Amino acid sequence: MNARRDAARSSRWTRPEPVVIRAKGHPNIRATHANTFELTPDASVTTSGTCIIGIDAAWDESALLGLRGPVEVTIRVGSVEETVRARVNPTYIPGDPLIIRKHPDPQPRSLCIDAEKGSAALERALIEPLREAGSALEMVFQQTAAPGPDDGALFVVATPIGNIADLSPRALATLRGADLIVAEDTRTTRALLGKGAPEMLSLHDHNERDRVDRVLNRLIEGSRVALVSEAGMPLISDPGFVLVRAAAAENILISPVPGPDAVTSALAISGLPADDFRFIGFPPRKTGDRRKALAEHASAPYSLVFLEAPQRLLDTLSDLIAEIGDRRVAVCRNMTKPGEEVIRALASEVREVLAARDQVRGEFTIVVDRADKATAETGLGDDILRMTESLIEAGLPTKAISAALAKATGAPRREMFQLVLTMKGERE
Repeated sequence: MNARRDAARSSRWTRPEPVVIRAKGHPNIRATHANTFELTPDASVTTSGTCIIGIDAAWDESALLGLRGPVEVTIRVGSVEETVRARVNPTYIPGDPLIIRKHPDPQPRSLCIDAEKGSAALERALIEPLREAGSALEMVFQQTAAPGPDDGALFVVATPIGNIADLSPRALATLRGADLIVAEDTRTTRALLGKGAPEMLSLHDHNERDRVDRVLNRLIEGSRVALVSEAGMPLISDPGFVLVRAAAAENILISPVPGPDAVTSALAISGLPADDFRFIGFPPRKTGDRRKALAEHASAPYSLVFLEAPQRLLDTLSDLIAEIGDRRVAVCRNMTKPGEEVIRALASEVREVLAARDQVRGEFTIVVDRADKATAETGLGDDILRMTESLIEAGLPTKAISAALAKATGAPRREMFQLVLTMKGERE
């Protein structure tokens, strides 16, 4: 099957026009690097630039972005020329350095990889004239075969969660340099990129499985595909998992372009422990299922992070209090947007603040404090432990308290007896 697919791809391939980069020489050119050679758009070079063979480089970026797979790089100075075989780096994006590397593996900030030689191995008859004033260099890239799966790349790109200025230069360059953008909402992505955006294909929860093969075929044919969600990092409570898993199974290069996300942003400003946390996405919509899901984290020694819709937030806070206790929370609203707000208090106090409003509006990320040491070690809820402390303070006998605990929790009486003894010992 793969052989037939490869043959079909080769039969459709036509050799593209060569891409030419023109540059100038400079007295400081040394060309002594064993593993790389490079052209720079800068107008000068210091003696420390051991891989640079030309300065003041000029080229057609769109033509360069069209190169895929194996290439022959012809370096020409006057009547002297040398050809080096290499492979176009699948992760090359606009603005990356024009570096040709011997290293065979794809890596950021390179134009070509798997080159036969570095600048130190280039003919000196080619390099010597480049040290003369006014010398000119021409580098010609000729693609020699159809691209294949090793030449495709899937970029997983983070987009702003509210403030468009948070789109990083690298993310913007990746999106503009892609052959195809796979977007949760193409309208949002087009608005983000403006005119001249690449081809787009929608991929969301309802069509992801149906569209994976279509996107996978593009990757196998050597395309650069960018995956974005409506906001934040794809796959974090957003579609994309099926595509990423399928691409990984085909050994397609998958490269992250990190950036804004609601989870770590909320943790960073919550004032709650962020060294160990669990993200659970959106809790279930039904009350019973939601309470069960929250109860699973009642004695967890980590902070809990989840998202919630405004129309369910008050009910979810009530369920949170009922199942894991009245813990400290940080409710983060509209992060990076107008109306940004963080309410830090006990869950009951936050709920009271929100319930007093005419309407709960916005996008919410909630951070919940971890269980205290006693809750984490015993598995009992905060309310049960507070009740136990109250009974100890009231002077009730250990046997009576442990019997009440065993009846309330279903735990063995002997374990509850030992717990009460421990708590009494810690108070002394």
